[in-house]
Amino acid sequence: MFSLKEYWWKIKSLIETAVLRKADPSEEDHVFWRKKLFTNMIGYAFIVSIIAFVSSTSFGIFAGSAVVQWFNIVFGCALIYIIFNKKIMIQTRKILALFLLYVLAIIYIAVLGSEGPGVLYLIIITIFCAMIFPRPVAYYLVGLNVIICAAFGAVIYYKLFDSPLLDSYDLPLWASYSGNLIFVSLISVMLVSKVLNGLEQTIQKEAKLVLKLDASEKYYRTTFEANPVPMYVFDMENGRFLHVNEAAIAKYGYTKDEFLKMNINDIRPQTETSKLMDLNSMIRSRDYSGVLIHINKDNDAFPVEIETNIIRFEEREARLVLATDVSERINYIKEIERQNKDLKEIAWIQSHMVRAPLANIMSLTEFLIKYPGEDTQETLTFLKDSSQKLNVAIKAIVGQADGSGLTG
Repeated sequence: MFSLKEYWWKIKSLIETAVLRKADPSEEDHVFWRKKLFTNMIGYAFIVSIIAFVSSTSFGIFAGSAVVQWFNIVFGCALIYIIFNKKIMIQTRKILALFLLYVLAIIYIAVLGSEGPGVLYLIIITIFCAMIFPRPVAYYLVGLNVIICAAFGAVIYYKLFDSPLLDSYDLPLWASYSGNLIFVSLISVMLVSKVLNGLEQTIQKEAKLVLKLDASEKYYRTTFEANPVPMYVFDMENGRFLHVNEAAIAKYGYTKDEFLKMNINDIRPQTETSKLMDLNSMIRSRDYSGVLIHINKDNDAFPVEIETNIIRFEEREARLVLATDVSERINYIKEIERQNKDLKEIAWIQSHMVRAPLANIMSLTEFLIKYPGEDTQETLTFLKDSSQKLNVAIKAIVGQADGSGLTG
């Protein structure tokens, strides 16, 4: 069963739908806010006006005024037609409704005097206008109230037509009464306008902030989507993927829908179970980075360097991850390390295998120079042997260099 409150909200929603058009995308937020305020007033006034209609009609009957009774009926029908006619621009509907309310207030004052609701309506209309129109309009309407009061002052002074005002007031008394009316209207407008002006400025600032945030979000989303390096976002609580970019889809081989059904453990080798457990505790406690092993859909393993930060994504605590494939870098480092090893071996060969025969050749050559003709045959044999050893050592160095790629 519906409660009274639920019925009220349902009726209010129906009235708002019947009165308000869809928001114009180019329309500023504070302008649409005033339109919403207008519909809210209609929602509340529609129910309360039944009480006002009954009371004013009863007053007219007891006062013996058929004009009030007929005017209430005509006024009610006209106001309902204007307010709920979506073919008329809402700003025009506001102005027409304001005109009808002023006509109603003037007729009430003229026919029923100050004892009727007319004077009260003048104050209420002015306050309502301060809420649903831009700030200057309400002050203009205070001026209009002054003109209306002055006009009724002329009626009292010159007795232009028969009215209960002639029996209750003379011109000085009416001027005093009107002065208080204008004072209350002006103070009410000043206070309401001050509050609503501050609220309007807040709405405008909030709208500008939202635009900046939207622009910032668009920039970072574009950066995320267009980044050539695989990026993904996963839930801190359960490790499920929340978002991936195109580079990640291309690198890992999964579709976006497949990714969003997966956990970060699904892109890690099962052989690293212990590391996965450490990783799960790590991602909950602090930022982490470094080189990990990932696998793609075809179960091919490759090393990635991880950079990550904690972010808020769709109202959840998550991690944004940048996963750079470092296979080429690691292979390059391994190649450099292998070449360094070969260089060390070449240096060892040079220092041990080359220097010994070279030292022999140098000694034998010096001996032949100093002592020509003495044991020449034997010396030349030693010299030949040392040269052959030197040749073997040089070939070994060249072969080592060719095998390591150092000569390429």
